[in-house]
Amino acid sequence: MAVTYGFSLAAPTWTGSTLLGQWRPTPNAPYPGTSTNGAGYPQFSSMVPWAIVSPSQFRPAGPPALTSPQYARDFNETKSKGSLTSATRTPDETVAAWFWQIGTASYLWNHVAVSLVHKRHDERHDDGDGDDRGSRHGARDRLLEDARLFAALDVAMADAAIGCWDAKYAYNFWRPITAIRETADDHNNATVADPSFTPLFSTPAHPDYPSGHSCVSGAAVGILASEFGLRTHFQMQTDLLVGVTRSFHSFADALEEMKDARINAGIHFRTATEDGTTLGAAVAEYVLDHKFQRIH
Repeated sequence: MAVTYGFSLAAPTWTGSTLLGQWRPTPNAPYPGTSTNGAGYPQFSSMVPWAIVSPSQFRPAGPPALTSPQYARDFNETKSKGSLTSATRTPDETVAAWFWQIGTASYLWNHVAVSLVHKRHDERHDDGDGDDRGSRHGARDRLLEDARLFAALDVAMADAAIGCWDAKYAYNFWRPITAIRETADDHNNATVADPSFTPLFSTPAHPDYPSGHSCVSGAAVGILASEFGLRTHFQMQTDLLVGVTRSFHSFADALEEMKDARINAGIHFRTATEDGTTLGAAVAEYVLDHKFQRIH
């Protein structure tokens, strides 16, 4: 088997389990690029991380028990907000769900970083703080500063994804479409099955917990907030959804919208997004503490 830095080029097959609460191939149309017979990208869970010690270093405690009030809250929120025909999801929430789905987390956050770096360069030039655009040393210093930022950002996002996939396959928790359709025997009186439930869009073919977008976004926010400040105002756009701009007053606001978007799409439970962002934040903190240190 060909292996590069721990990444298996020949992906193993992961068919899941039919046991209660366990992931198995989702009954709706599979997400593009994945198999109807198994889960997507299980090899990510055993990749060698770039900065963190091991894929399981920040593994979360796991999804809530099916009989718990927390699971019932998660279940009923996604059932209501994430249905294709939801009467509780607003038009703007629908747009946001598509926005955060069409662009990958790494694409979106790298573009945010680029815009904030350009803004910082412009502000320094306007303020006359000595960062002279015509200075060879000033240009070199800006380049080094920007390189350090993007290295930290992308390494943190990559390791957060590895940690996320480690947890996905450690817990193998079922997706909302399976849970909501097949939950009649979960022994939780606060959940009621709906065999006709269909999410807003097709469910990615890998386990629910934790949310991949949440893990990667949590890491990105940790790096960018450290660099630019938590209350930074910014906008997000993607050329894959032309004419749509999302505006935020802080990184925390963007993170909350991203988490809501996964629930409003009907593809994740709330705990998967909360624990995912926590994992990502822990990875970002580790990267900031141990890598890419300023030497001056």
